[in-house]
Amino acid sequence: MSEQVLRHDKHCRICGSNRIVTILHLNDTPLEDQFVSHAKKEIVQPVYPLDLAICEECGYVHLPYIVNPEASYADYVYVSGVTVGLRSHYDQYAKDIVDDFVVPEGSLVVDLGSNDGSMLASFKRLGMQVIGVEPASSIALQANETGLTTINAFFTDKIAGKILDAYGAASVVTANYMYANIDDVVGFTKNVAKILKPDGIFVVQTGYHPEQMKINMFDYIYHEHFSYFTVDVLKNVFLKCGMELIHVEKMAPKGGSIRVVGQLKNGNRLVDSSVEKTITEEQEAGMRNIKTYQKFGMELAEIKNKLLEKLVQLKSTGKKIVGFGASHSTTTLLYHFAIEPFIEYLVDDNEVKQGRYSPGYHLPVYSSEKLYEDLPDYVVILAWQHQASIIARHQKYLCDGGHWIIPLPQTQIL
Repeated sequence: MSEQVLRHDKHCRICGSNRIVTILHLNDTPLEDQFVSHAKKEIVQPVYPLDLAICEECGYVHLPYIVNPEASYADYVYVSGVTVGLRSHYDQYAKDIVDDFVVPEGSLVVDLGSNDGSMLASFKRLGMQVIGVEPASSIALQANETGLTTINAFFTDKIAGKILDAYGAASVVTANYMYANIDDVVGFTKNVAKILKPDGIFVVQTGYHPEQMKINMFDYIYHEHFSYFTVDVLKNVFLKCGMELIHVEKMAPKGGSIRVVGQLKNGNRLVDSSVEKTITEEQEAGMRNIKTYQKFGMELAEIKNKLLEKLVQLKSTGKKIVGFGASHSTTTLLYHFAIEPFIEYLVDDNEVKQGRYSPGYHLPVYSSEKLYEDLPDYVVILAWQHQASIIARHQKYLCDGGHWIIPLPQTQIL
């Protein structure tokens, strides 16, 4: 394992403190979205430590072991347009930002980590000038081909300068489910501050572990997600970068998310009560307390043991079991719950994953049509957050005598 690929941080990436404590140890995994082709399925993929740590000084929850982002994005295949319900979510998101913060038509909107341009398209439909920044070359190319101007790069000081020179300052900068993927959060946010107009806003939407932990969701922890933010920590990051948080909103996607809005320090908008209200809730929930996370780890161990007991019992009676879902989070779930020995193959409705093999274990991924060809006895819904839409789409599988196993928040069989 080369040092260029894996780095172990012993100091906090936000405040520099060395008071770092491991709060959750998950099983080592390969890079969670590196589903491989048939030609590469004999190649052994390396696994990396997947621990969660907290800084006792500032409360920053993060991965202390960092896999080089360039390794993560080399074969990146996730396209936001395939996520169930995400396009309509972005349309509403863009409309909310434009209406709530009175953004004039024709304003420049920059989306960082813009993926296939789904978010840019929503702002463009509202009459905005849009620019994306996306490090994955094939996905950036796809966005450009659909007429959504996208710079294929990581968002650096140099790229911030290029945007200013070519397009001027931005009224809105967005970062959707990518802020957690930034290695140097403080440097990145300082670059955002550079490209904002004096009355511009920076909008971050990211997974929110204080809500996710309520539903025992741990599979949002994977190597691309370096950071697990509370509002308390985000407020601190923004202040370090010449910005201030002015608004916080909890959102439903990804098992629990937050949308925060910031502006340059002493901007013309008032800080609303949602910021301090949410920070108080976090304090009351013990989000800086190591014991909160240790208790969470013990609950996961109990769920894992119950699920394994059930799978051992089913397998011993000759039942055929497969998995539904082929994503980052399903890799974390397969590895940490150690259920791969019971799963014959995976199915997924995302065509990009079909015909490929899962990271590390190299389970083949098929179209969900295979459920009806094989009629396996049980299907573990690894993509358990989407269980309602999966079950609704595949009622026929149940009618044909199949059974669903839902692993989380608690194991249940339908």
